[in-house]
Amino acid sequence: MNPTRLEHPEHRALARVFQLPGGFRLLVGRDLDERERLYNIVISAGRWSIAIVIVLGLVGGLFVTRRVLRRVDAMTETTRTIMQGDLGGRLPVAGTGDELDRLAENLNLMLERIEALMHGLKEVSDNIAHDLKTPLTRLRNRAEQALRSAKKESEYRAALENTIEESDGLIRTFNALLMIARAESGQARENMSEFDAAEIAHDIGELYEPLAEEKGIALKVEAETPAPLKGNRELISQALANLVDNSIKYAEPRNGTVNGGPAEIVVRALSEGDRILLTVADSGPGIPEADRSRVIERFVRLEQSRSKPGSGLGLSLASAVARLHGGELTLADNNPGLKSIIALPRGGPVQIGG
Repeated sequence: MNPTRLEHPEHRALARVFQLPGGFRLLVGRDLDERERLYNIVISAGRWSIAIVIVLGLVGGLFVTRRVLRRVDAMTETTRTIMQGDLGGRLPVAGTGDELDRLAENLNLMLERIEALMHGLKEVSDNIAHDLKTPLTRLRNRAEQALRSAKKESEYRAALENTIEESDGLIRTFNALLMIARAESGQARENMSEFDAAEIAHDIGELYEPLAEEKGIALKVEAETPAPLKGNRELISQALANLVDNSIKYAEPRNGTVNGGPAEIVVRALSEGDRILLTVADSGPGIPEADRSRVIERFVRLEQSRSKPGSGLGLSLASAVARLHGGELTLADNNPGLKSIIALPRGGPVQIGG
């Protein structure tokens, strides 16, 4: 064995010979072993990297898949419970703020709304059965009594007049229910327009001023500056009229006074920031704070004797109209009396006059 060969092992090289002037030659070459070593290092590192990525991908994918599937299974189980009639069920929220959490939160809000509507529907059905059964029974009894005992034309006429009066009350109740249904379903959004809420306040004041004077109540309107709104003028007018009608009904003075002072109702249309406030303040008995959220429900009347006319739908309609327009109905203490406030988003500029 040649010792020189062991000391200087062979290398593969890429070389090129250049012919120079004077009979000289230039040999330029590059050792290929270095490139192969670098290539082997890159290949080895690439194999390990791919193997690690595959392993991590499989482990991570399995973890995420099991976690996501577990949450999806929990949602599926909850929806099955809800479909079986338990509207109180809610989708679980992990608290991570990811897409599934946002989906669960939105679905839970939807379920809360559905539960509230179903609860309201049940209450409406019960209240309709209770509140409409009485006038229908009274209507039938009066007609039957007229057939049995009426002898003169005047007696028949009186029975027919009472029947018409009872029928008108029933029609008003059903009309109010239809208006509430229109407001809550959003159908009334088709008739939105820009108008001045101050004009509505003055119109309602003129409409109810004779009735208020007849009952000994001073009705005032404070709406001197424009209050631009965009909404359904008919529904907003009806909502404000309901508030004024309630105030006249319950703030009627006895012996010339109410709560020790003169009976007074003030209707206001004010602009406050980006909202328009339609306010009806009276000096009547007011509503206890514990009952203010309950009286907004359909057919709820705090007067147990139900001696005063009405169906308990006025505040419900006002609240539904406020929600339709992105606002709210608030009942507050007027010290003494009740202050009803419909707060609505401000509309565009309104042309006054012309």
